This record gives sequence, structure tokens and C-alpha cells, in this order.
Amino acid sequence: MTKPTNEITGTELICREICDFLMSFLDGELPERERLIFEKHLAICRECVNYVESYKTTVALSKQTLQDPCAVPQPPVPDDLVKAILAARKKS
Repeated sequence: MTKPTNEITGTELICREICDFLMSFLDGELPERERLIFEKHLAICRECVNYVESYKTTVALSKQTLQDPCAVPQPPVPDDLVKAILAARKKS
């Protein structure tokens, strides 16, 4: 496994490298040193924290959908759209 270190400094990640180690980090598979480097970056980079959180949400929703497709709430369909569809169907 490639270690999560910056190629220049050898110790710090840069933002674009976060995705290379994200799954290993979330699965708890990074060795301690690499996990600490990853967490150090997250401690100073709000954008990467947001990226990790959105990724975790996406994975959780995907798993939920696979288990029970009806469990994921669907946004309401606007009334104007429903009326337009029904009107179009009457014309055909």
C-alpha cells in the first residue's frame, strides 16, 4: 500500500491526495503513522473534511438504497410538473 505522504515533504498530504487513501482511512486499514498524517490534514483543511463527510453520506445512502430502495426519501414532485405531464398525456 502506498503511504499517505506528500512526495515533496514525505510527511504531509495535499488535498488532491486525500482521495487516494480515503477508503483505507474509512475502513480503518491505514497504519497508525499514515492515519495520523491523514487526520493531521483533516484537522487543518475544512474542504477535505467536507469531502470526507459527503463521501461517507454517499456511501451510507447507497448502502441504504441497496437494502431498501423505498427507505430513501424522495423529493416531492412539484404540482406544476404533475399538471404539465397530465395535460400532455391528455393531448396524445
